[in-house]
Amino acid sequence: MIQYLITALFDLGLAGLAFAKKDNPAAKSLAFLLLSLSIWLLELFFLTSITNEQLLNILFHITRGGMFFIPFGFALLTWRLVGSRSKKFKHFFVISGGCISFALWLSNMFFFPSELTPTDSGYLPRLDAVYYIFIGYLIWCFAGSIYLVCASYKSSPSREKQRLKWLLITLLVSFSCGIIVLFSMPTGLGFYLSKFVGVITNVVFVSLLFYSTIQHNLMDFRLALSVGLTKAILLGFFVWLYFVVTSVVGDHTESNGGVLVLLMFVALILEAYPRLLKWILPSAKKILVKNSYDFDQVKAETEIDLKNSISFSMLKDVLDHLFLKVIKTNNYKILMIQKDGDSFNSEHNLRSNETFFGAISPDASLTTFCATQTQLILADEMPEAMQEEMRKQNVSLCIPIISGNEAPAILLVGNPSNFSYYRYEDLKIFEWLQLELGQVLSRLARVNHMQEQLGEAKKTLSMLSLMNHYHHDIKVPFAIIDGVLSNDIYDRDKQRDIVLEQVERGSKLIATMASILGGKHKRRIHPCSLESLIQDCLYLLEKSFDNVTYEFGAVPKVNGDAEDLKILFINLIKNAAEARRENSDLSLTIKSWESEEKVFFSIQDSGIGMTEQQLASLWEPGFSAKKLGNGIGMQAVKRIINEHNAQIEVNSEPNKGSTFTLSFLKSQLTEESLSGEPTKDELAERRATYAAEKRFNQ
Repeated sequence: MIQYLITALFDLGLAGLAFAKKDNPAAKSLAFLLLSLSIWLLELFFLTSITNEQLLNILFHITRGGMFFIPFGFALLTWRLVGSRSKKFKHFFVISGGCISFALWLSNMFFFPSELTPTDSGYLPRLDAVYYIFIGYLIWCFAGSIYLVCASYKSSPSREKQRLKWLLITLLVSFSCGIIVLFSMPTGLGFYLSKFVGVITNVVFVSLLFYSTIQHNLMDFRLALSVGLTKAILLGFFVWLYFVVTSVVGDHTESNGGVLVLLMFVALILEAYPRLLKWILPSAKKILVKNSYDFDQVKAETEIDLKNSISFSMLKDVLDHLFLKVIKTNNYKILMIQKDGDSFNSEHNLRSNETFFGAISPDASLTTFCATQTQLILADEMPEAMQEEMRKQNVSLCIPIISGNEAPAILLVGNPSNFSYYRYEDLKIFEWLQLELGQVLSRLARVNHMQEQLGEAKKTLSMLSLMNHYHHDIKVPFAIIDGVLSNDIYDRDKQRDIVLEQVERGSKLIATMASILGGKHKRRIHPCSLESLIQDCLYLLEKSFDNVTYEFGAVPKVNGDAEDLKILFINLIKNAAEARRENSDLSLTIKSWESEEKVFFSIQDSGIGMTEQQLASLWEPGFSAKKLGNGIGMQAVKRIINEHNAQIEVNSEPNKGSTFTLSFLKSQLTEESLSGEPTKDELAERRATYAAEKRFNQ
């Protein structure tokens, strides 16, 4: 029967693939087992195809060695897959089994040859002592192999447990089908059983055995079933096609045309089978397995998305889709290995994505362990101390990210949501990400560093532009001091208070500008009163307005960088001062209020306003509504707003003015603000000082 020849060629091809993995002892064992199976299938093919009894008798006894060596092959493969640790199994089943197989083959070939009897389907060997000894030997080897797998299962890590589970399934199914075929073969029924049961079982389970042992495919049962059924159906289609063709041109054993058809059919299978399987398998997976995905498609799409990622937020979106929606893991996290002077790991970079990013010291135990690893590691494959660390992180898989000769990060992945283990496609994705993600992180680190430098440059340019336009206002505190000390308007206590306050204000202003110009200004996060900060800024620019109105709601303090917030307010006030309409007074209204979730702060002017087109382009780089503007100020405003996780809304109408409304989440409020404890009334003191200054200037 042609099915036996086709299946023998199939097994022989897999044996060649397994033998190609020369550094894997289990692969060589599998290659030997597949070779034995293919030789046995050739025996069945000869029994059903050759009519010359003398020639058949020679080929039968030669190829029968394949059947005798199958139990030994299963025992050898089982021993290799469990780690070659059991010396008892090695002596009682592997070494002894090899000797028994060889002895049975020689005995059957030279001393006790089997007799062949003709039947309707071909020739069959008579029942003899060698045949019954082989059946007992088969039961003995399979029983020992099954026991060894079960004993090793308990102490094996999860990745090995899945492989041992599939090995156990393959042993049980192969053993059951083999016993049925062997006991029914002498009656003639074995040919029919082996035709439908043996061939399909061989294709399905030999394929699964190959994947689970050599390629380390950890498949779930439904996915494995869909793969096996797809292969079996496709093979059945070729068998049916062969019978259709041979019914037209005649049997290949009776004509030259039949032999030609056979050769053409084998060539067709070798060419068409892998192509059709590659085309059909993704669709079959989607139909039979609810949570399956196609590896090549997911890899291609993810690769494109990673290349298009230009920020960490975009990278987070890509990985969220991959891990949470495609692979369906419970959680994941990237731990960046901290390095001196590496802005990539700064607190600012990690704050906005704290559930996605984390930082880890290069001296941490997990970092030290991963430095010695080149592949992904499952938690139960780690030492006990590392397993405890993985439990603390609530993850089950650790992937050292590689970029060149360095490891910039560690990817931690939680448990899969729909399965008890990671599937083969999942592990292939993780192995691919190990190299791909390292390149992406290195690229984003450089981009992030450039963006920080650009932000600092914009901040410096913004301050330089401001100082160039209002350099004389730096002298205001000193002019006030000179005026207070040169006149006797105030008593000594009042003079001292005004002088001290102006000295403090002038010192802070000069120190801030000097640090920015020197490139040494660092963000300092602490509780800030927005109302006080804008009062400080108005000391420089308030004279540019005809009227300034305050409608403060005594809102709580927020966490932020006071100097950056001053730059934000100064830019908004400066723009309002330059928006004066001709022959019209310019007023400024500053308000603050709060809701249940946010703190609001608005700056409203009565200037020239902006058109809808100007509003739409307001935050674009280089855009400015002013004739000689460069847009740097508004870029600085947007940057500071983003860094403080705040929002800004702009409303404006031509010739009616503009309103900039800032909103800060209450999650950023300080504990001091939320406690309700009274704070120093800085605003009242500043108002008193400002009133004194106005009286002095008058």
